[in-house]
Amino acid sequence: MARKARIPPNNEQNDVDIVFEGFDTTADEPTEQRRGEQEEQLLPDIENDELVKRIVTKGVDMRQYAREIEQELQELEESQLSSYEENESALLELDSEIKGCDEVLENMERLLVNFKSSLGNINNDIQALQSDSLSMSIRLKNRIVTEKQLGRIIQGIVVSPESVRTICDGEVNEKYLECLIEVNKKIAYLRVHNRQHRKLKAFQEMQPELERLCLKASSKIREFLLEKINDLRSLNTNAHILQNSVLLKYRFFNHFLIERHPEAAVEVRDTYIHIMRQYYLDHFETYQRGLMKLERAVADRTDVIGMEESNKISLFGSTKPTARDKNNVFNLGARASVLDIDDDPRAIVLSIAGDTNEKYPFEALFRSYNLALADNATAEYEFIMQFFVSPKARQKITGSDMARMVFGHIYEPSIHVGEQFLKAYLENTHDALGVLLCIRIVSQIAAELQRRLVPVLESYVNLSNMQLWPRFQAILDSHIESIKRLASYRAKAKIDTQPPATVRRYAELAASLLRLNHGYNTHVVALSLARLRAEVQAYITHIANGSSDKHASHVFLVNSYDLTLTVLYENGFTEREEEVSNWKQELTGTVVEFAELELEKHFGYLKQFVVNAEQQSDIGQIGTETINEAVRTFNAEWRNQIAAINSSIIQSFSNFRTGTEILHAVLGQLIIYYTRFHSLYDKRFARRNGSGGGAMSQPVGVQNVMVEIKKYRSNF
Repeated sequence: MARKARIPPNNEQNDVDIVFEGFDTTADEPTEQRRGEQEEQLLPDIENDELVKRIVTKGVDMRQYAREIEQELQELEESQLSSYEENESALLELDSEIKGCDEVLENMERLLVNFKSSLGNINNDIQALQSDSLSMSIRLKNRIVTEKQLGRIIQGIVVSPESVRTICDGEVNEKYLECLIEVNKKIAYLRVHNRQHRKLKAFQEMQPELERLCLKASSKIREFLLEKINDLRSLNTNAHILQNSVLLKYRFFNHFLIERHPEAAVEVRDTYIHIMRQYYLDHFETYQRGLMKLERAVADRTDVIGMEESNKISLFGSTKPTARDKNNVFNLGARASVLDIDDDPRAIVLSIAGDTNEKYPFEALFRSYNLALADNATAEYEFIMQFFVSPKARQKITGSDMARMVFGHIYEPSIHVGEQFLKAYLENTHDALGVLLCIRIVSQIAAELQRRLVPVLESYVNLSNMQLWPRFQAILDSHIESIKRLASYRAKAKIDTQPPATVRRYAELAASLLRLNHGYNTHVVALSLARLRAEVQAYITHIANGSSDKHASHVFLVNSYDLTLTVLYENGFTEREEEVSNWKQELTGTVVEFAELELEKHFGYLKQFVVNAEQQSDIGQIGTETINEAVRTFNAEWRNQIAAINSSIIQSFSNFRTGTEILHAVLGQLIIYYTRFHSLYDKRFARRNGSGGGAMSQPVGVQNVMVEIKKYRSNF
């Protein structure tokens, strides 16, 4: 059964009312009727109770057991009441504490409600602060952006007071250059951003001030540059040193004038052109006159291929003694070293050459002058590009045009000096090798200038070639005409088997021209060589045909061809060259003719017999006596005739190689004819009873003849 205890609220109350629910206090025991009703109500629950089931199964009396239980409950109730009475004071004290706690909790509740209200207010304040902070952050960013923009603008246009004082009153030096660079940046910034920021007061105020400062700076650097340029007037001044050490160091000054004060820049440029024009003219004229004193003449008008030594007589002599170098008129020799510009790029120094009294052929002087011209032109053009062309213009075509214009005005007189120097030489020279060397020097100078990217001497190069090539062809024409004249009046006389001086001159000249044409393959040179070769060939043939001695004529031809080829071989040319191939072909044909002629002279009977016998349709028609006569003659004379052939060739040809080839050719032809003769002999007397009878003499064996011939192989 359940029960509930209720404690009176008044602590001073002594009586305690205990109400027990489920018990009837008006009667000690329930009536039988009520008990039965209760049992009926409890039956459904009892049936499902496990404890009841165990009791029933054990046979326990339920009523008795219920009374025991009730008795136990009463005892428990009494013990609980006594325990409550014992702890009453503690319970009252606990009740008092609980009430105190209720009051504290109530106060805490009020505090928390107030705190919640305060937190709400704080939250509103925080939201307001966040809004203000965001607004302030945006304003701060805007201020920073504005400050940066204004800072750049102010930094871009404001010039420091120290720089202003230096520009206006300072000395023009490196510090002045730094200040001018700073001012130039301010002016450039002002012009670039003027349209964008022209409404700013700073721009409006600074623009006229910077313009006045620009005019002041232009005036001072104009005076400075004109003073430095005027220092170039002295002939003893090294212009390139002054250019590199002073003018190029302060080239920004001139660039500043070009951009900020064009009128002053034009004045500086014109002054420089005027001074340097005269400077280079004086130096090159002096150098050219000094070079002319060092010239060693190589050839005159008598030095042509077709001029005999005895005819080189001057009626009036020479009014001006000139050192001549006749050995190098036709032979190039060491003169080709003048083309080794890479190995020796130095020009002739007049003071050193004057001390040694050394003389030079014109091509060496021409090379020296052109090297000096090219080197100075390179230095001057590079200086003009850096000093007179601003960095902006340098990136455009107009910058190159400006540099060419300035260079042209400066170098025009000096180039004219070089043209006159060459013209004076060409009017009097008859040295074809010297002219061709000058042509090759011009080509090398042009290639070097192209490598240096200095395109300012094209007109000079073209004009030099226009002067040199016609003179070169005219000189070769004079050689050709001299050969024609020599061939026209040469009388028929006893021929000299040794080649004339004309052939050697031609061979040396041809070899020299081929050397100078190697790597260039100029058609003009090849065509001139072909014409010259044709005239020399005609001249040699004319001499050979003018003699009645065929043997001497052929020896003359062979010696002439051999000399020509020897000179060409000595200069390193092979049969791949057209010149060598043509002369080799002529030599081969002439050697074959000479071999036949020499064989006809010593073994004509044998050759005639073989030719006539081979023409017979029937070998048996040849008479026995005819064959025996040929056999007897050969057997009696063949050794002596071979020795005579060897002696004749030794006396006719001094060249070991050529003599050996000719001897082998003659003796080879002899073996061929004698072998054919043996073949005819065997056919004619193959049958003992053949018509005509048997042979009376036996010919010498072919093997014996070949053994004898081998003895003469080492004679040369």
